[in-house]
Amino acid sequence: MKITYGKGFEVKKSPFSFDLTSEMCTVGKVRALEKELLKMPQANIVTEHLFMDGVYERKITIPAWTVLTGAEHKSDYRVRLEKGTIAVNTDDGVKVLTAPCEFSAKAGMQRAGRVFDDEVVWVDIYDNPDNCTDMAILEDRLYVVPECGLADSRTEVQKAKIDYGAFLHQIGMTQDELDKIVLIEHDLIDMPDNTAVELRDSPIHGKGLFATKNFEVGEVVCPGRLNGKRTPGGRFINHSLNCNIKPEKQGDDIYAVASRKINAGDELLVDYRASMRVNFGLVLQGEMP
Repeated sequence: MKITYGKGFEVKKSPFSFDLTSEMCTVGKVRALEKELLKMPQANIVTEHLFMDGVYERKITIPAWTVLTGAEHKSDYRVRLEKGTIAVNTDDGVKVLTAPCEFSAKAGMQRAGRVFDDEVVWVDIYDNPDNCTDMAILEDRLYVVPECGLADSRTEVQKAKIDYGAFLHQIGMTQDELDKIVLIEHDLIDMPDNTAVELRDSPIHGKGLFATKNFEVGEVVCPGRLNGKRTPGGRFINHSLNCNIKPEKQGDDIYAVASRKINAGDELLVDYRASMRVNFGLVLQGEMP
């Protein structure tokens, strides 16, 4: 038997017992399991966001032999199991469910599940009376979002943190040393009016900048440096190798430009190596100039 954890890669042996008992029904037990899963490689769970009039559906496809946890729900909703068999905690205790089936679920539920020998397609169905499509707003409305993020964002958050550590090693600095530079305030200025970004808590690190409208590839999202001063774009955009913006110099100023389509609610992410090249002309060891 092979088992994957959270969103993890396959491993050959479980380092802990996944006990299919009513104990798994408590939020505390699920969160303890979540903490252990996050120490392991993450599985490739695919998430689709489906919007119909007055309804939002969050569909996930879970690989065989995956153990996973979800977020605590803030509102009542419905579940549709479209494919596969999964052991999961329900309002009536742990059940082994086989598709096709559908049931109602109450607010306050946080689930843990174990998939068997076929992938599972699981759909959460929510009322969406204002037809909101901003995922940051929807997730805040529907879930108690864990620090590690949700589903498809969780792997990207972990990758960003790991690569950020690699970046620090490349520049030969610790986080404390870099903070002494980044947290300097004498060169900070406010973001110009009518810039479609806002400061929010980030699952990657501290605060981050998030788009408040859609941006197409090549579109200027916000300034990062103007007249030698840093805007919040130059201060709060977090690092990711899977970035969605790139820094571009225009005269003496630097702008964050969309490198791929950005949707409202997406966090703005830049590869700090590109920022080093544009800001200081510095190519780090192992990089292509």
